[in-house]
Amino acid sequence: MKSETEQLLGTLEVILENPSCIFIWETEEQGEFNVWNLAIAEGFVSLTDVDVAIAHWQAVERWGTPTDQTNYEYAPPRNERDDLWNAEIEAFRAERYQQLAQLLKSELQNLQALRLSIPKQSDNSFEWSHPNFCFYILIGKTDDGDWLCLSPTVPAQISSLRSKQLNSEATEAIATKREKTLDLQSKIQRILSELPPITLYGYYYGGYNYTYEYKIMYVTATKKALAVELALQAAGMLTVKKTNVEYVSDEYNIQKLNDFFNVRLSDCTIYTLSFWDIAYTYEIGQAPTSDWLGMRCVSEFDYNP
Repeated sequence: MKSETEQLLGTLEVILENPSCIFIWETEEQGEFNVWNLAIAEGFVSLTDVDVAIAHWQAVERWGTPTDQTNYEYAPPRNERDDLWNAEIEAFRAERYQQLAQLLKSELQNLQALRLSIPKQSDNSFEWSHPNFCFYILIGKTDDGDWLCLSPTVPAQISSLRSKQLNSEATEAIATKREKTLDLQSKIQRILSELPPITLYGYYYGGYNYTYEYKIMYVTATKKALAVELALQAAGMLTVKKTNVEYVSDEYNIQKLNDFFNVRLSDCTIYTLSFWDIAYTYEIGQAPTSDWLGMRCVSEFDYNP
């Protein structure tokens, strides 16, 4: 660790008096800091098969909930709801998903399917049992050299952390305008236009009545890490907020903490990654050494029906 980074880390440890929540990213050892590298380092990402990812997208629609409720019921099953789901709709959407899979396999290079979930907790760190939530994204490179990433929308049930999805106009404005990439986007859009959003239930019992619109989002970008970050923002799973840190409290060290972020660090940013009822928040800034320091906290939704 660089000596200046080590000094800053020591200062932060004294201010917080809780080393367990300190976050540090050593750029020289861990590479460029971005959401993609962060997710890998935190154990959120595992490689899987494209057909497995597509099948899970379809399964979530069939369940009507973020997980299958096999061992944990939190919302009424489909046969108890007043919605329009039936076998004919399921078959129609399954056919469109297969068309999408064939298109991506034929027109994307280096196509990868990735499973995103929280690491298994061996220390019982959560206060109560959570369903095993996960979701899948696909990413590959177009013939123009752009990266295209697809993700389903992701529920964010912790009320204070619910994010606003990027609208399609905003995400597409970031995309490159090269011919083959645009042609592929048009083909994807034609298929997705026949897969309209459907309403899924999160924690519904106990008066929570949480629902969200489930659909597949896609973005393109010139770099893989940027494509993933934009796709997760479009899906509502990720929020990125540039900020001047200003904690308000009567605690003795709060002003010292504010000064640490705003004086000693630059480019202060809050990243929140939501896994439905669990959220990871990173409040960090960049040191003069190019390393990143700050705080990491985990929030969980307290389901109390």
